[in-house]
Amino acid sequence: MTTTSKLGRVLLLLTSAVLIACSEQQNASEDLAGGKGSTGSDASAGSGASAEAGSAAGGGTPAEGGDSAAGGTPAENGGSSGGGAPAESGGTAGGGAPAENGGTTGGGIPAESGGAAGGGAPAESGGSAAGGGSQQVQAMKHPGTPLTLSDLQTLKTYVDQGKEPWKSAFNQLANSPMSRLSYAGHGGPFAKVSRAPDENLWAWRDDMIAIWNLSRMWYFTRDERYAEHARALLLGWANTQVEFSGRESMLDLGDYAFQFVGGADILRSTWPGWKEADTATVKKYFRNVLMPAANPYGDSSYGAANKGALALVATGLMAIYDDDTQTLDKVVYQTRTLAHIGLRNSNDIGMLGDYLRDQGHSYGQLKSLTMLAEALWSQGIDVYSDFDDRLLAAGEYFARVNELVPTTALPFGTTDRYYIADATGHGWNGANGGSIALTQLYGAYVLRKGLQAPFIAQRRGWMPVDGSSFMFLKASDTTKATPPPALPIPSTTSITTGFSSADIGGASPAGVSTYANGRWTIQGAGNDIFWGTQDGCHFTYKALTGNSAIIAKVESVQDTSPAAVAGVMMRTSLEPGAPRAWMAVASRGNAEQNMQKLAVYGGANYGTKAFDIASSTPSYWVKLERIGNIITGYVSPDGSNWAATDVGRIDAPVPDTIYVGLVVSSIKGLNTAVFSNVQITGGDGGAPSVVPAAPAMLLASPGDGAVPLRWQASFGATSYTVRRASSSGGPYTTVASGVTGSSYIDKSVTNGVTYRYTVTATNAGGTSGSSPADTATPAHPMVNIAAGGTASDSANNATNANAAFDQNSGSGWFYRGTAGWLQYDVGHTERVQRYAVTSGGDLVPRDPKDWQFQGSNDGTTWTTLDAQGNQAFSRRFEPKTYVIANPSFYRYYRLNVTANNGDVVFTTLSEFALLVSKPQ
Repeated sequence: MTTTSKLGRVLLLLTSAVLIACSEQQNASEDLAGGKGSTGSDASAGSGASAEAGSAAGGGTPAEGGDSAAGGTPAENGGSSGGGAPAESGGTAGGGAPAENGGTTGGGIPAESGGAAGGGAPAESGGSAAGGGSQQVQAMKHPGTPLTLSDLQTLKTYVDQGKEPWKSAFNQLANSPMSRLSYAGHGGPFAKVSRAPDENLWAWRDDMIAIWNLSRMWYFTRDERYAEHARALLLGWANTQVEFSGRESMLDLGDYAFQFVGGADILRSTWPGWKEADTATVKKYFRNVLMPAANPYGDSSYGAANKGALALVATGLMAIYDDDTQTLDKVVYQTRTLAHIGLRNSNDIGMLGDYLRDQGHSYGQLKSLTMLAEALWSQGIDVYSDFDDRLLAAGEYFARVNELVPTTALPFGTTDRYYIADATGHGWNGANGGSIALTQLYGAYVLRKGLQAPFIAQRRGWMPVDGSSFMFLKASDTTKATPPPALPIPSTTSITTGFSSADIGGASPAGVSTYANGRWTIQGAGNDIFWGTQDGCHFTYKALTGNSAIIAKVESVQDTSPAAVAGVMMRTSLEPGAPRAWMAVASRGNAEQNMQKLAVYGGANYGTKAFDIASSTPSYWVKLERIGNIITGYVSPDGSNWAATDVGRIDAPVPDTIYVGLVVSSIKGLNTAVFSNVQITGGDGGAPSVVPAAPAMLLASPGDGAVPLRWQASFGATSYTVRRASSSGGPYTTVASGVTGSSYIDKSVTNGVTYRYTVTATNAGGTSGSSPADTATPAHPMVNIAAGGTASDSANNATNANAAFDQNSGSGWFYRGTAGWLQYDVGHTERVQRYAVTSGGDLVPRDPKDWQFQGSNDGTTWTTLDAQGNQAFSRRFEPKTYVIANPSFYRYYRLNVTANNGDVVFTTLSEFALLVSKPQ
């Protein structure tokens, strides 16, 4: 087999599967019982309607998908936590058959089986979708999308024991209309479902949620009627639906994947009534109906950021269910390599591609990548560790900005848009504050890996635990997984000689290139390379075989025309009109990009684009990278913080060798452009070392006995020095030197002391100035001792009172009256030093306004320890903590509310915490 033929076969493994935007659909019918506030009150925007679904050039892909912000939790979260299992259930959550059957009956397969892979042999020539190495997945584990059998068993134990917050969250699940045996759907199944235009869409959506809910109700209650109902819904669609169409069919598949695949996996793995024939039917449904609808625009034609991330998670979960190792290997590879949708669609401080778009889409991208990472972990693959624990950085950044910690963003973006400023609304609390993803990230990094996630932990202190997120909530986790092989990301080094030159498309007069003192000066002509099929330029290049990349900083572009450009180019040949990609800076001061005769999602609307940059002069960094048949174009303000803004696919024939270099197009006459920091795969490394720039951003986090630090790396740096001071004026002392990555954990700190940090970058050329400073005050978290005791209130309603002490803001104290008390008997004396009141998800006028916090040792005589008046909560589920000036030991504690904020009937709050310092 020839090298070209081998490469072509391997490239087939680089294809994508789904193109989905992010949304969290909110079902309007999910009203909460008993007056409790909705834990998913922010309905998603744009669901069911195309957002800027303009016609697309080059293949009909929509120019801008109508993805919707993840502004609300899925509909299954409805229902208050005050009640028990639904009336229709044949038994309580603790009844029924044993948790696991020793064998299977009626054709059911054993739980957690390592079913044989159905994906065929590994890719020819030893290459796999995992980057040319060995096959990543040998056999799938079921269940494992992402919940494992051990996860389910633990959850059931917690619910049966009444352990909080799992029990109250299960009650929310049980009270959902889509969890009930009486659920009848909306007339489905249907042969055709479509989105944009919508046809039978809500029937499909609600039934997918019901499959997820009913399968879980089966597992928790052991009432087989739930499993039978879920099976009937799932097989009804699998045997009826033959088409999922519409311009935005991929959006819903991504939104609901963890529900319909997760429900199917639970039935397959835990219910004895499930048949092998049922598994085959569902596999066929996924393979023949849903997967094609999830990727209607061609291989690797992913929308940006959250859209593509949702594509990956949908494909990955369905591949796991289908025992399709080949597809899952491809998903793993794409998740780790595609820089516009996967883990590489991020920077060192944790910003994802959509983080400057809006916080809803930010969460959508984070949730999709995290859900996929969790499913891969269940299959033994650890992508959490990729890129210096990049998902931890992404979760911490998201939590930090939405906890309203002052944070200056760096320019970043996607193939949708490049953002040079942060105009998003921080303090976003949709999707219950991001509870599913942040719960999974906390489990992955804090519980499994022993790392700290201070801002995620802070946010988890108030986030509601709802009818879905409790499934991913863990008390401990000792499971293991293995990182995949190293990625085939092409490296670069400086180049001082060895370029060839060509004047393409009749460019005249002839151009010339020279190198001196670390800079390339290119003089070139050419009538244009931006508009239409124009291809007139001077090209200074090297022929490179295989994966390759080129980086350059455009220092200046002569103003021979406002449209004159200078940048980097890749092309399959030197003939005019050859397939090509370039990234450049125009003399008018913006960035421009173009991909001709490459397959690009969105066609010319995306492939050819001009946009603003974070520079007041026509000077910026540009980059092109080829991995297989995918070419990615990037821009950066500093040579480190790269945003992928253009991605295209070279279709067959795919050449082994392409031409990579610097390009200038003058529009008229000869244009002189200057480039610095030029690096290319296979360069000679002869350029002198230049003192690196200071890291553009440093983020410090308030850990427990530690301060985790992350910074944006500096181009060309070989190491970093971390310095610390206890005041803004210094003096600074060195905490660590010779740090080779872009993160460090300072463990030489004292809790309660505020520290100020800076970082410098070093290489052979010298040491940079200091990064922007950031501060953190490490602290040991206080313990809420309101657990295991007895709750009561002035209405003598213990059930209602308990809801304020269940460690779940998704439930709460819903009291009829404008004044009353809420009390807790710890069972022994405790010296409570602080207490916290969390507002409910209900109406603002129902929040408590005036109260006394009291202690007693007999439940009769009370001492007022603190009094508050005119208290107002700025948002729903907001915790407010109060310090007790003179704490003492008491057994009973009471919140005596004397006035609310104006409601004439009810007073509500979510949580009442009693906080004590415990030894570290």
